[in-house]
Amino acid sequence: MLAISGVLFALALAYWLGADAIPKSRLGGMVGADGLPKLLAVSLGLLSAGLALQTLLEARKRRRPGAAPLPASETADTDWSGHAKAMGVIGIGAGFVLLLPVLGYVVSVMLLLIAVTAYSGRRPSVQTGLFAVGGGIFFYVLFVHLLKVPLPAGVFATLFSGAA
Repeated sequence: MLAISGVLFALALAYWLGADAIPKSRLGGMVGADGLPKLLAVSLGLLSAGLALQTLLEARKRRRPGAAPLPASETADTDWSGHAKAMGVIGIGAGFVLLLPVLGYVVSVMLLLIAVTAYSGRRPSVQTGLFAVGGGIFFYVLFVHLLKVPLPAGVFATLFSGAA
């Protein structure tokens, strides 16, 4: 785990340097375009340092004389079920990224929300559909209209724009 925390810290540093390379603009205001990426880099750096500290404290606790023996679950091979679940979430995210340019932001977010709720064990229902539709519209209005972030419209926009 110490090696993983080191890799994560290096990634945080690289992310910070990448954010620092974003050109500055006089129109950027107090928090420029690099503000959020730098905040994420600091967060990742702090979390990786926390992981390193936790790993070191656990190792110290195990070496202490008179410490209780490790439970069988901790001495056995790694339980991969948690990793498999995480890989499923990464797969859903990859599907979202692949579908985004084709289907557009709103439809892709709706499908993402449906996939994540289904993957977490919730059965498909009208409520799930309403949640997905509402979430897609909410995030579209938030990013496109309020924050003025251009997002992919997808194939549906070209179909409907040609019909008008």
